[in-house]
Amino acid sequence: MTLQNDLSLLGAGARAALERKPAFYIDGAWHAAATELPVFDPSSGQAVAAIGRGGAAEIDAAVQAAQRALVSPAWTGLGPLGRERLLLRLADLIDQHAERLAQVETVDNGMPLWLAQGINIPGSAGVYRYYAGWPSKLTGQTMDVSGPPDGGTYLGYTRREPVGVVGAIVPWNVPFMLAAWKLGPALAAGCTVVLKPAEDASLSALLLAELVQAAGFPPGVVNIVTGLGAEAGDALVRHPGVAKISFTGSTPVGRRIGAICGEQLKKATLELGGKSPTIVFGDADLDQAVVGAANAIYFNSGQVCVAGSRLYVQDSVYDEVLERLQRHIATLQVGAGLAEGTFLGPLINRKQLERVNGYVEAARQAGHEVIGARDFGGASGHFAAPVAITGATLDDAITQEEVFGPVLGVYRFHDEAEAIALSNGTPYGLAASLWSGSVDRVLRVSAALQAGKVSVNNAGFPYPALPEGGYKASGVGRDLGQEAVEQCLQTKTVMVRSSAA
Repeated sequence: MTLQNDLSLLGAGARAALERKPAFYIDGAWHAAATELPVFDPSSGQAVAAIGRGGAAEIDAAVQAAQRALVSPAWTGLGPLGRERLLLRLADLIDQHAERLAQVETVDNGMPLWLAQGINIPGSAGVYRYYAGWPSKLTGQTMDVSGPPDGGTYLGYTRREPVGVVGAIVPWNVPFMLAAWKLGPALAAGCTVVLKPAEDASLSALLLAELVQAAGFPPGVVNIVTGLGAEAGDALVRHPGVAKISFTGSTPVGRRIGAICGEQLKKATLELGGKSPTIVFGDADLDQAVVGAANAIYFNSGQVCVAGSRLYVQDSVYDEVLERLQRHIATLQVGAGLAEGTFLGPLINRKQLERVNGYVEAARQAGHEVIGARDFGGASGHFAAPVAITGATLDDAITQEEVFGPVLGVYRFHDEAEAIALSNGTPYGLAASLWSGSVDRVLRVSAALQAGKVSVNNAGFPYPALPEGGYKASGVGRDLGQEAVEQCLQTKTVMVRSSAA
C-alpha cells in the first residue's frame, strides 16, 4: 500500500496545472490574484499548488461580465444550434484532455485515478453532450384567445427565456463532475454562469476554464472565481445581479443559502446532504447485494452525497451478509490516488478525517462493534479505513447524521414494514437502494421510500437524463435531466392582437 502520491508520475500538462500562478477567469480572460490559498495533496498533507483567494470584488467583476454576456449579440446571436455546437465542442475537448484532467483531479481531491479516468472525467463530458441536445428542444406554447373584451382577434403564446446569471457553487468531493451538472443545463438554457469551486479542490475548474476558452464560448458566458466559501461564495449568493443559485453541499450551508435567496426572491436549486439506506431482503442475490452495498458507501471513500451509509438486512440473511461484508472490507486497498490498486483514496483534509474518526470513536465508546479498523502507521495523509458498525439504534448519531466518510451502519429488520419505517427514519431523503428478487416488493417499497432516487438491485449511479435531488432535508430542486434545464428558464406570456372586431 502506497500512502503518498508520486508526483513524478504526472504528465507535463498536469504538472503545469500545479505550477499555474493563481488567477481568476473573468470575462474571457485571466486576471492575476492579489492573494492566494495553498492547495494540499490529501495523500501527503503537503502544499502542491496555489489558487487565488477571490472575494467580493472579484465576484462583482465576474457577475457584471456575466450580465453583459447574457444580452450580448455574441451569445444571444448564437441561437439554440450555436449553443449546441459549443457544448459539443467542450465535451470533445474534455475527452482530448482527459488524462491531464484526471491526474489533476486525483492529486487535488485524493480520489483514485481509476475513478477520475473511468467515471468522473468521461461522465462529465457525457453531461455536456446530453445538454447539448436541449437548446433546440426548448419550446413554448401557442393558443387562441377567446372572448377578448374589445372583440379583436388575438394570438397568445409563451416564450421560454433564460432566467439570467446563474451562480454555481460546487463541493470538493467530485468537483469536475458537479461543475458539469451546474454548467450544462444553465448554458443549454442560454444563461451565463459564475462558478465558485470549493477551496479544497479548485484545480480542475481552472482547467475547465481553459477548455471553455478554447471551445469558443463568448467572453463572460462562463466565469470562474476561486476562494473561500465565506468570502467568494457568500458574495456570489448575495449579489443582486445573480438570478439563480445552484448549490451542492451540506444541509446547514444549504439552509443559509436558501434563506438568503428567499429574502432576495431569487431561484435556488439546493442538492444537500444524505443518509441513504440500502435494504437487503432475504430473497436478494447476496453475491451482488453485498458488493453493491459496500460500493454504495466506500466508493470515493464515502465522500458522496448519495452514499449508502445505512445498511438494513433482513433477519434471515443478516449473519451471512455481515460475514460476507467483513470479508469484502478486508480486500479493499486504501492508498494514494495515483498508486496501483487503490480503491479508497484519502479524505479531502485533516478536518474531515478528524470528523469521520470522531463518529467512529463515539460509536465504539457507546459499545457498538467496529468492523474493519486499520492502523495507517502515522501517515501524513488523511486516510480513513472502510469500517462497518453494528449495534447502533435509530436515535444514535451514527444513524441520524451524515458522516461523509467510509463508515457504514449495519442494522437488522424483520419485515417490509419495518424496513420502510427505519429507512424513512432520518431527516434526509436523497437516495436509497434495495435488493430483492420480488418485483411486487420492489414496486411497493420503491413507492414507500421517502427519497429522490431509488436504485433497485444496483448500487446506483447518475445518468444525465435522470434527475438527481432529494426529499426533506436533502434539498430543493433537481440536478440533471429535463428538470435542471427547466429550473434555468422563466416563462413569458405574449398576446398579439391581429385584427379588430
